[in-house]
Amino acid sequence: MELKRRLWIVGAALLAFGSAPASHAEDAYPSKPIKIIVPYGPGGSTDVVARILSRKLTERLGQAVVVENRAGANAIIGSQVVAQSPPDGYTLLAASNGNAVNVSLYKDLPFDMERDFVPVVGIASMPNVIAVHPSQPIHTLAELIAAAKKDPNALAYGHAGVGSSQQLSGELLKLRAGVNIRPIAYKGGGPAVTDAIGNHVPVVVAGLPAIVNFAKDGQMRALAVTGAKRSPELPDVPTVAESGFPGYDQVFWVALVAPKGTPQEVVAKLNKEVNAVLGMPDIVKALGAQGAEPTGGTPEALAKFIKREIDSSADVIRKAHIEAKG
Repeated sequence: MELKRRLWIVGAALLAFGSAPASHAEDAYPSKPIKIIVPYGPGGSTDVVARILSRKLTERLGQAVVVENRAGANAIIGSQVVAQSPPDGYTLLAASNGNAVNVSLYKDLPFDMERDFVPVVGIASMPNVIAVHPSQPIHTLAELIAAAKKDPNALAYGHAGVGSSQQLSGELLKLRAGVNIRPIAYKGGGPAVTDAIGNHVPVVVAGLPAIVNFAKDGQMRALAVTGAKRSPELPDVPTVAESGFPGYDQVFWVALVAPKGTPQEVVAKLNKEVNAVLGMPDIVKALGAQGAEPTGGTPEALAKFIKREIDSSADVIRKAHIEAKG
């Protein structure tokens, strides 16, 4: 009996010793800086949202959370960097609509959005705005649709680029309304809005941050916002759904995902910390200044959301015959 008791004690000690490093590793995360890869250039909505988040995460986690821009190939380059990074929680991707759209827009992606990433948490979302130059005799979305039906070749709309959230918002409206408004792709929302202000393109679909100030000062006339509810930044502008298209809901979103295989406890910690940050009044205010609202939620909810986004964008791309350029 004494031998058995000693063997049990030794075995228990070895088991405790063997499990200690893993437990210590869990507690230690993060033990070095974390990178959030933004697959676009600096200054865009994804970049701004990621930087707002990173500053507070740095404070809470006690390690630097650094935003790194890896632009190119419509978000593919930066996303591939993350997909091929060690799954240890130290390299994360600021994913957005482009990642969902690319699944259908490109047939030879070097990664699978659902297979090669694990969802962490939603960060923020913001609507797009459908607007016209004030010289246009169009004051409501209904009048825009009527003008397009009267002359199918009269109108064109500028957007941020092929496969952008803004193009999908415009094409979905066309599909729902049964009209033709010619899309004109720009290299970003800023140039599209600039041309609309100059009245070089009669209609524009732009992200709220890119156009809100021009809508407020009268340089552009906002007809509708594309989200499910009105924006606090433009409270008098109705939604597309309110304007005759029930169920219409198209927003630009940003979320945090990690490489497949990232430990569940690391994902859980990041999810908890990001949700805490998104509940802080100063962060809500900072996001609101960009026309964005915090989303947060569980990894499971984000997984379902991304799946819906992939499926819904595929439907619009197919029906609108959107094709990647170059």
